[in-house]
Amino acid sequence: MIKKYLRRYTSLPVLLDMLMNEKITLLDPASWEDRNDSFYIEKYREKKGLKTVLALCFTERAETFHHWKVFAGDSSGVCIRFNRNEFLDCFRKKQGIHSGSVSYILMRDLQNTPPSLEELPFIKRKQYEDEAEFRIIYQNKNKIHRSKNFPLDISCIDRITLSPWMPSPVAKTVKKVISGVHGCGKIKLIRTGVVESSAWQKIVKGLT
Repeated sequence: MIKKYLRRYTSLPVLLDMLMNEKITLLDPASWEDRNDSFYIEKYREKKGLKTVLALCFTERAETFHHWKVFAGDSSGVCIRFNRNEFLDCFRKKQGIHSGSVSYILMRDLQNTPPSLEELPFIKRKQYEDEAEFRIIYQNKNKIHRSKNFPLDISCIDRITLSPWMPSPVAKTVKKVISGVHGCGKIKLIRTGVVESSAWQKIVKGLT
């Protein structure tokens, strides 16, 4: 079943750049921590005779502690929840764009059934399956790009969640700043309770 939302875990500076300039930036996978992953994309670039392959990763899964800790693991972390269809509309008819969900495969299965060239940007090892990743890929045969900006319709952002490690007083200030950015006044802003929730704790306060 296709999920309604795509989530992007990132940092507050990147979020503010996105909102204030109404753009989203695809980046070079060469810097990714998962070297197996970046190797497959580089092999795809070579075999296709491309000058550029850029990517941006999202998750199709609801909020998890894993995503916060791995992808936005300090007090400046944020999670941007996009309405999937409206967000992907920003990329429709853009030359060089491909997108899709990542497949998580055991090494022995990949050895038995080698992937096609077109599958390479959308394959990861089974150990990463909890990420439930969705990718947007940009490719270009003629020009080298280290990054590329695409216009973003701010209205496709459904919600912005602030880091569980962001102090509450700071979170209040950040919410005011974001709400004051042009076009962002109606975006729902919350601070996640994934590591500390008064509602969760209240359930057992009355137990004897």
